[in-house]
Amino acid sequence: MNADVPPGVVFGECLVDDFGEAQRLGGAPFNVAQHLHALGVASVFVSRVGRDASGQHILQHMRDWGMSTNDVTVDALLPTGRVRVTADARQGHHFEILPHQAYDAIGMPSSVIAPIPWLYHGSLALREDGPSRATWRQLRARAQWRFVDINLRDPWWNPELLAEIIRGSSILKCNTEELEQIIRTYELPPASTLREAMQMVAGHFHVQAVLLTRGAEGAAYGDGTNFYEAEAPPTVVQDTVGAGDAFAAGWFWSLFRGDAIARRLQRAGELAAAICAISGAIPDQPEFYRAIMARWAKEDGFG
Repeated sequence: MNADVPPGVVFGECLVDDFGEAQRLGGAPFNVAQHLHALGVASVFVSRVGRDASGQHILQHMRDWGMSTNDVTVDALLPTGRVRVTADARQGHHFEILPHQAYDAIGMPSSVIAPIPWLYHGSLALREDGPSRATWRQLRARAQWRFVDINLRDPWWNPELLAEIIRGSSILKCNTEELEQIIRTYELPPASTLREAMQMVAGHFHVQAVLLTRGAEGAAYGDGTNFYEAEAPPTVVQDTVGAGDAFAAGWFWSLFRGDAIARRLQRAGELAAAICAISGAIPDQPEFYRAIMARWAKEDGFG
């Protein structure tokens, strides 16, 4: 890892994915924060939990993994975020996202000062016009570089808010369905190729680059000049929960190593494929990451 890369900020929700018979920790920013920590990328995780068993579980999990909990505050009234997850024959899983959760009230941490070298955030924690959105605007104003990972779950977004979230970002990450939703929502002209569609969205929102996940079809990257596509690595799919979060973390890891764009897509896809091979969005043991990093080091000639 490039030791010259200063710690950035990962902002947003941490929650419990409730599968009925089992509960798994989740929330895209939380997943990304754990992946980055385990991969050796320093960051500050800014979030909020409730004063309940789920909140204590999240905080203890972070401590067990050696992650700092200094900027995860505890809400005395609102519950820790929870999402009901059920199997869906078409989409793989159906997510019922509950309203008025602790992650809707994230305050501005006193430990975060300007400038912020880089900021990762999604869109879910910004759904309410309240504390989390106000904190995000402060962080955005201080950030030198911003990675936006949208999550368009109805009814938790609207065109005006989404445009504010996307506009001016360094990297916009979305999946194929979300890219198509953006084009429809803002009535952008039809594109004849994927490259044109990604460049059109980037141009409309003054985004430096679009990073697209395509499930079994792989991934793509497009900016004003470059366009790259990558196939999805082979894997035995246990479930796809959290695959996109792993992809984002793998991209960060490879970016901060100074890898070329094609290699970033490869590494991001490999981490996503590895997450698909386990149950849940994050692994239970650090050995998961050690095995991946050992393989990458060997492929890069260091093993």
